[in-house]
Amino acid sequence: MADRFPRDRSLDLGAAGDGAGDVSVDVRPDTADDYSEANAETRERLWWAAGTLYRRRWVIVGLTALVAVAAVALTLRMPNEYRAETRVLLPESGGGGLLAGALSNLPPAAAALIGGGGGGGFTRYMAILTSPSTMASVVERFDLVDVYDLSEAEYPHQAAVAELYERAAFEVSLDYDYLGVSVLDRDPERAAQMANFFVERLNERHIEFQSSSAAENRAFLRDRLDQANVDLDEAQGRLQAIQERSGVVEPSAQAEALFSSLGQAQAAVAASEVQYRALLSQYGAENPDVQAAQAGLEAARAQVARLRSGAEAGLPGLSGLPRVQREYASALQDLTIQKAIIETVQPLYEQAALEEQREADAVQVLDPATPPTRKAAPRRSLLVIAATLSAFLVVVAGVLLLAVVRRVGPPVLARLRAAA
Repeated sequence: MADRFPRDRSLDLGAAGDGAGDVSVDVRPDTADDYSEANAETRERLWWAAGTLYRRRWVIVGLTALVAVAAVALTLRMPNEYRAETRVLLPESGGGGLLAGALSNLPPAAAALIGGGGGGGFTRYMAILTSPSTMASVVERFDLVDVYDLSEAEYPHQAAVAELYERAAFEVSLDYDYLGVSVLDRDPERAAQMANFFVERLNERHIEFQSSSAAENRAFLRDRLDQANVDLDEAQGRLQAIQERSGVVEPSAQAEALFSSLGQAQAAVAASEVQYRALLSQYGAENPDVQAAQAGLEAARAQVARLRSGAEAGLPGLSGLPRVQREYASALQDLTIQKAIIETVQPLYEQAALEEQREADAVQVLDPATPPTRKAAPRRSLLVIAATLSAFLVVVAGVLLLAVVRRVGPPVLARLRAAA
């Protein structure tokens, strides 16, 4: 190596005599020697490892083949399992039904109060399917404690439910808006029956929830309608009492009539007084015409007094007119409010009664589960390949490790004995 890379020499490359820039490569012999020695040592170790593996090739091949045969035998003993799937359409986001259509005309807060807001969707379906009660019903229906051979478990029923959780799958496709229900089982017929039974239970509980919700809505609307009718009767009674006590039927029209009559009565008083004064000054108090004019003046003044006091039939008193108007307006407002409530609640109640009595909408099954013909598990080819490859790598590592121990072990033991 010293002859090839002499110390303190440089290799110059360039066009001789043309003055072009020379390219010089300075090679440090110490670094090159270390690099070459490292490469040589690495190559030596690789060749040693290759030689070791070559010497033990039949051991490696034999153990790997043995594991491969064992993996094939074990996978062949594993029973086939089949996955059956059924698909259910997701509900429309807008909801449906007569009551929902009526509630759409109400404010959001009012609609939510009587059962028209939120909820639904595939989340309700998922909650029903994954509920412990649904899983328990499936376990009981197909006697899964014996099917899964869990009768010796501490809690057989709970263990069967846990196993069913592992074998059942519920997947939502947001692209196509459907819910897939699939079950993995050794018997393809039973797998299809279990998947369809999940949908049956979903259907039953969905209808049950719809019916109970409609009954609750109807009961709430019935109570609200009864209360509105009671309040309406009370408002009508108040209004009638005010009318009977004050004689006011239409406050605005009657007030206008009162002021008109009062003005006419005041004008009659003024005319009678003028006539009386004129006749009195001309004929004296004993004159019959003067006495008649005086009687007419007193009658006109009495008419004004009756109008002011409210004694005139059909017209309210002048002093009590603002109070009567306030009472009348309050009673009329309550009456109008209760009428509006009844007009809104009455059709909702009738529609809720129809919703309760009619057959509830069932969930729509897109594709019922059928017994599958192709197995879903086990993937024997993948298992055998994985086991064979793993065995090969483990055997190679074991052979190399054993060779390293045999090579390094004696010197190390000798040094340990010498040190001891």
